Amino acid sequence: MESNSKKYSAPALEKGLDILELLSKDNSVLNKVSVAERLGRSSAEIYRMLLVLEERGYIEKDEEAEGYRISRKLLQLGTEQEPIKELLEFSAPIMRNLCLETTMSCHIAVQSNEQLVVISRSEAPSVLSYSVRVGYRKPLIETASGRVLFAYQESVIKERWLDMFSKENSEDEIKSFIADSKKIAKQGYWKGPSSFVEGVTDLSAPILDGDTAIATLSVPHIQRRPEEVSVKKCIELLQSASEKISKAITLGIVKTF
Repeated sequence: MESNSKKYSAPALEKGLDILELLSKDNSVLNKVSVAERLGRSSAEIYRMLLVLEERGYIEKDEEAEGYRISRKLLQLGTEQEPIKELLEFSAPIMRNLCLETTMSCHIAVQSNEQLVVISRSEAPSVLSYSVRVGYRKPLIETASGRVLFAYQESVIKERWLDMFSKENSEDEIKSFIADSKKIAKQGYWKGPSSFVEGVTDLSAPILDGDTAIATLSVPHIQRRPEEVSVKKCIELLQSASEKISKAITLGIVKTF
């Protein structure tokens, strides 16, 4: 009888994909030796693959850290798909207006397996601002946007995500994540101190296709003296912007993923 093992094998392709998946999951820069050790392969075979991936633009070398990081090419390829492209094109003027009204930057993020990835951003007009770069990745369970996305998923999807989280996170971390998501489902947005940057309050609202969140629109609100736009006002403007994008999706003006 035929086993459940892979029917086909392409060793070179698999090595390349292993490298891309490793670098996409790790925010740090990894050198040849580190990549080889983590993948259980020889430095020689990894080195050849790194050269090819760099030449094709899928990874890039960080000279200061003496290693490699994932480039934005995969993200660019993904955003060229018609539904994502339509979403980004439609939301761009809404995001620019949100930046003008709040004097803060904003960004759109989506789920990619167990991670969150930023696919678009708009810069604030202020000389003092904080923004998240396109291509930024972080585990869903560690982010405000991850909590918002989870809050607006069907139960079967939630169970799938929780199963992913259980492999890398403690029971207490998961319970806290669920509790925060329940709060989001009631109030319609997330507000909380950034887990990564002092003086930043994470504000995030869902972009909905019906009752399901397909993305989030977020504003990292920074403390300024004097305060130009309050957190409360930013939340109102953020929700209005996310609702405009969601309405366009519901009406079919923008295709879904």
